[in-house]
Amino acid sequence: MKKKLKLIKKHALYRYLKSKNINYLDYISKKLLPDEAYINETDSTLYIYEKKFQKVNGSVDEKLQTAPFKILQYTKLANALNLKNVEFTYILSNFFKSSKYKDTFDYLNTFKNCHYYFEDEINAI
Repeated sequence: MKKKLKLIKKHALYRYLKSKNINYLDYISKKLLPDEAYINETDSTLYIYEKKFQKVNGSVDEKLQTAPFKILQYTKLANALNLKNVEFTYILSNFFKSSKYKDTFDYLNTFKNCHYYFEDEINAI
């Protein structure tokens, strides 16, 4: 069966919700702006992709730890769209391969719907 995907970026998610007569404020109190999101009506899943490219230490370090909260918030929006699943994926620069992120990745691995890939693992088409 061919999948039917809708690509939505940043603020377009909220325009899409509005087109479905859904006020995001009825579900979450603040907008989240996904780098990319795909709505797959075939498997009833909202796929969220966040890209984090870092070359030096900074605030993005702690942002990786916010994935569970974001999954919770996106799940509320997915439910409003009658979608059953949310899959959250980070696309990360190789900077994050450092051993100092081991605890962060161990934590993210405890969530079945949270994934991450490093830039050298992504094959461009």
